[in-house]
Amino acid sequence: MLKIYLSILLFAVFVKANAQTSFNYNEDDFTFEQLNDSLNNNITGESKYKLFLKLYLNKAKEQKNNVHLFEAYDKTSGITNNPYEFHTYTDTLLLLAKVLPKDYYIRALQSKATAYYFEKDYINSLNYELKALNALDKEKEPYVYYKDIYGIGLVYFHVQEYEKSYQYFNKARIFFEKPVQYSYTQGYINSIYREAFALYYLNRYKESNALINIGLSNTNQLEPDDLYYKDPYLYYVQALNLYQEKNYNESIELLKNNLAVIAENDDFANEATAYFYLGLNYLHLNQKENAMVYFKKTNDIFNKHNYSNPEIKDAYTYLISYYREQKNTEEELYYTNQLLKVMKLLQTEYKSLIGTLHSNFDIKTLIADKKYLENNLNKQNTLTNILIFAGITIVITLLLITVHNYRKRKEFLKNYNDLLKQREPLPIQENADESYPIVSNSINPLAINIDEWGKYILPVINDVKDTPIVDDKILKELISHLNTFEKNHLFLNKDINLNDLANQWNTNRTYLSQFINSYKEKSFIDYLNSLRITYFLDKVDTDKKWTKYKIQAIAELLGFSSARSFSSAFMKSTGMSPSFYLQQVNLDHKKEEISV
Repeated sequence: MLKIYLSILLFAVFVKANAQTSFNYNEDDFTFEQLNDSLNNNITGESKYKLFLKLYLNKAKEQKNNVHLFEAYDKTSGITNNPYEFHTYTDTLLLLAKVLPKDYYIRALQSKATAYYFEKDYINSLNYELKALNALDKEKEPYVYYKDIYGIGLVYFHVQEYEKSYQYFNKARIFFEKPVQYSYTQGYINSIYREAFALYYLNRYKESNALINIGLSNTNQLEPDDLYYKDPYLYYVQALNLYQEKNYNESIELLKNNLAVIAENDDFANEATAYFYLGLNYLHLNQKENAMVYFKKTNDIFNKHNYSNPEIKDAYTYLISYYREQKNTEEELYYTNQLLKVMKLLQTEYKSLIGTLHSNFDIKTLIADKKYLENNLNKQNTLTNILIFAGITIVITLLLITVHNYRKRKEFLKNYNDLLKQREPLPIQENADESYPIVSNSINPLAINIDEWGKYILPVINDVKDTPIVDDKILKELISHLNTFEKNHLFLNKDINLNDLANQWNTNRTYLSQFINSYKEKSFIDYLNSLRITYFLDKVDTDKKWTKYKIQAIAELLGFSSARSFSSAFMKSTGMSPSFYLQQVNLDHKKEEISV
C-alpha cells in the first residue's frame, strides 16, 4: 500500500513540475504502476485523463503486456460514447482474456454486457450477464457474483420483467446488507431502491414503501456525496407509491422536491418518468392545464435525448385527447406525429415488447388519424388564407372608404363655410332698380332684353331661333305671378308642375318654360328646387326645430317626392348633403352656447 501511495505522490509531483509543458510526456516517463494507479484515482480534467490513458495504452502495446493492455482497453471503453467503439474495445477485451486468468474473462463478459445495455439491446446484455454469472465462483468471489446478480436484475427491469428483476434485486439486497465494506453499503442502498421500484410495478405498494423506509433509515451510512444522490431516488419511488394510493398532492410535493437532483444527475430517463407522474397527479386533481405542462416536458426529453419508454409514451395520448377537446387540430396533429416517432423508437429499442406495444397502440389507426388531421389542417389553412385575404380586402376597402369620407367631409366643410358667407345679408343699394323685384341672389335682371320699339324679347334658348316677342303686359303679368308664387311659398306644394302653372296664369306652357329659363337662368325643376332649398336654409336659420327634423320629414315639408330627391337637389345646389349641413349647424349652435 505504501508503494502505491509513493507512486501517486511521485506522479503528482511530476505533473506539477511539468504543468507548463502542455503535457509533453511520453510513456517512458512513467511505470505501468504509476499510470494505472493514477488513472484509478481519477485524474482531474478530462483532457489529462485521456492523455495518460493514451500513454498507458501505448506503453502496454510497445511492451506487449496483456494485463495492462486489458486494463487500458477496459478504461478506454468506459469513456467512449460511440457504440461501435465500445463494442470494438470489449471485443478486444474478450480476445485478451483468452490468455489471461479467468477473472479477466468474467470482467470482459460484464463489459460486453454493459456495451449492449447502453445500446438498449437488453436481450444480448442479459445473455452476457448470464455467461458471466455462470463463470463466477459464488463462494470464492461473492461480491462480484452478487454484483452480477444486481446487473441481471437491471436488465430484467428494463425489459419489464418485473417479477424476475425483483427476485434478483432481492438476492442482491440480502447479500449486501452485511456491512463488510463501504461498497457493500452502496450495493445495499442501490438494491433497496431497485427492489422497491420493481415492487411498485408489481402493484405491491405497501411492500415497496416498507423497503423505501428501510432504505431511508440506512442512508446515514453513506458518505455525503453519495447521500446527496441516493436519497432523492428513494423519495422518487415513494412519490409513485403515493400516487397509487391517491395521495396526489403529497406525491406532487415529493416529486418536485427531488426532481432537481435527478435532473442534475443527467438521469433523463427517471426525469421523464417523474414528469409523467406529475402530469398524472395533476390530471387526477382535475388540473388539466398543469398536467399538460408536465406531459409536454416528457416530449421535450424525447426531442432532446431521443428517449421514451413504454410507460411514459401514454403522455401523448393525454396530449392528443386534450387538444382534440380544445379543437386545436395543429397541436393534435403534432403530438400524433410525435407518438408515431416514439412508437418507432420503442419498436427498435424494446424488441421483446413489440407485441405489448402493438396491443396498446394500433399503428395503422395512428397513421389514419394523422392523415385525417393533416387533411383537416390543410382545409383550415385554406380557410385561414381565404379569411386573411378577405380581411385584407375589407381593411383596404375600409381604408379607402375612410380616406374618401375624409376628403368628402373636408370638401363638405369647405362648401358649408362658403354657403355661410354667401348667405350673409347683402348691402343695401340706394339706387336699386325696383321695376322687377329680385327674389333671390340668383336672379339676373339683364336676362330680359328690350328691342328698339320698347318690346320685351325672350332671349334665344338652346339656339332655338324665331324666339317669340312677348308683349310688355304679358311679361309683367308673368313676373307678378312668379312673385306671388314665391311670396306665398306655393313652391312647397309637392304636386305643383309647369302645366298647372301655365293654366293658372293663362299662358302657354312653352312660353312659361322659356320665360323661367330666361328670367331665372334655370329650368323649371331647378328653379323649383332652389326655392325649396332657400326656404329650408331660411327656416334652419330662424327656427331651431328644423335642425332636429329627420331628412324624410324635411323633404315632405319642402314638397319633394322623397328624401333621396331632396338630398340630390341639396347636394347639387350646395355641394354637401343635408345631413352634414344640419350636423354642422348643430355643432355651431353648441359652440355658441358654450361661448356664452
